[in-house]
Amino acid sequence: MKLLKWIIKVFKSYTYGDKIVTALCVLAFLLMILKMMVFPYGFFSFGASDTYAEGIVARNGIQNINSLFVDYNDADREVSSLVFSGLMKYDPSKKAVVDDMGTMTLNESKTEYTFKLKSGIKWHDGKDFTVDDVYFTYNDLVMDNDFPNEILKANFDGVTVEKIDESTIKFKLLKPNIFFTTNLTTGILPKHLLAGVKSYDLLQHPFNKLPVGTGPYMVTSPIEAFPDGRSQITLTVNPYYYNPISEITNLRIIAYPTADLLMQNMSSYNASPRVTDKIADAFKENDRFKLLPYELPQYTAVFFNLDNAPLKDNKKLRLALQKAIDKDALVGEKGLIKDKVRVDTPMMELDQSSWIYKSSKTEAEGALKDAGYTFSREKLEDYRYGKDGKPLKLSLISRLYGAGTPQYDETKAVVGFLKDSWEAVGVGIEVEFLSQDDFKTRVMTRKYDLLLVGQSLGYNLDTYSFWHSSQANATGQNFSNYKSFAVDSLIEDIRSIFNQEKRNKEVNQLATFIKGDVPAIFLYRPMYYYATDGKVSGILMNGATFTSDRFFNIGDWKFER
Repeated sequence: MKLLKWIIKVFKSYTYGDKIVTALCVLAFLLMILKMMVFPYGFFSFGASDTYAEGIVARNGIQNINSLFVDYNDADREVSSLVFSGLMKYDPSKKAVVDDMGTMTLNESKTEYTFKLKSGIKWHDGKDFTVDDVYFTYNDLVMDNDFPNEILKANFDGVTVEKIDESTIKFKLLKPNIFFTTNLTTGILPKHLLAGVKSYDLLQHPFNKLPVGTGPYMVTSPIEAFPDGRSQITLTVNPYYYNPISEITNLRIIAYPTADLLMQNMSSYNASPRVTDKIADAFKENDRFKLLPYELPQYTAVFFNLDNAPLKDNKKLRLALQKAIDKDALVGEKGLIKDKVRVDTPMMELDQSSWIYKSSKTEAEGALKDAGYTFSREKLEDYRYGKDGKPLKLSLISRLYGAGTPQYDETKAVVGFLKDSWEAVGVGIEVEFLSQDDFKTRVMTRKYDLLLVGQSLGYNLDTYSFWHSSQANATGQNFSNYKSFAVDSLIEDIRSIFNQEKRNKEVNQLATFIKGDVPAIFLYRPMYYYATDGKVSGILMNGATFTSDRFFNIGDWKFER
């Protein structure tokens, strides 16, 4: 009571103006308490009401915001897709690539793609976007012999670019390729800022930290790095954007080095786009979030090095290795790892249920015997021996992910399952977990018998990079060194067929050839979830090829008031 009397006495001594200020301060304090009661999950930790925050797991954080190098880091792809835009873009609702900064026309022979650029497009710094920017990006950088992104460079092999006039540009192909337009979703870079930069220097250029693009959001401050391994960037909406402008003024992406940190900091973000496994379980237990399921066109497989004995020219051995793996025991509701869907063909556009094979330990053992591998009565080892007296032992390599990441737990579990399954039928397996750099070197030099790795088909579902014999080299992704004249012909034909029904027949035939030759064991693809607290509506995940595709309709996202 004495304290209250003292407060009243002090308040009465105030001037009229002091009383007004004090009353406003008290009112603000009470409103803050009220909001904390209404938003008990950390409303203020998300920043202002016009800010939307997403949390992702990315061990290496956000590093290189350059549209030409997003193949190397998913976190970079997330940010880059907001900062840059291309001649075309992928529309998840249509599951197709559509016009963006330019309107495309295709000639009768399907070998010339001509783009008329939209007028009035500006870079984030207010400079005009021109046809010279497009020519510079593709001709001077991507198609340069020294350009360091081999994946993107290979997609433009044999392509020429021609500037027609101040608003028109043409791409000429040597032969038709129905998948070519997907390459034109690549974000364009500004010539006025990068002219004179050599293509091989671009990967390390300062531009990648504070880039300027034409996308819906701008980078206005550098990437922030924290002692616990977090990195984050806050993007600001682009007032010059040529499509509908989002009401989400600020969009923050926070990259956590481990899944544990992501789960510990749920109050710091509104959503997480790539949730799976134990992370999904944690979000399911949190009433604040709801989960939107989606799948991506990607798979994890074991690739056989067909240049190495004894796998080379020994299909019965490869078939035995395949038969020994019970995929239903590995993935699915009753499997070792959850939130995975079994895969039996690399042709993602086909119905997987039509290609399911049945595992059988008995059939695996029979195939091994037919292949010439039996147990030796004279030796104590549990491995089979060939007719040459050598034990049947194979090397399996896999990338070693950082402890605490979802990939770490998944890879350890899968490798253990594969090793146990093969050793159960008498095949010795020597496992090597390699660092990212060592893994890349071994893959490029093809120094392995068995390779466990995932592949993402991207927007076009084109199998050229993965199964054409020309890609069985250091820079290609034909990890099995698979060579088949019939398969090469089919892959090339499929690229030139624009009729959907006819192309489907060719794709089925291609799948049949690959199934018969057994160059790999296709295991599963992941089931992902988009965890959201509902602060923003309008987010669509169905039809996405990359998680960044959710930003396609960001102009339609709305705050739930």
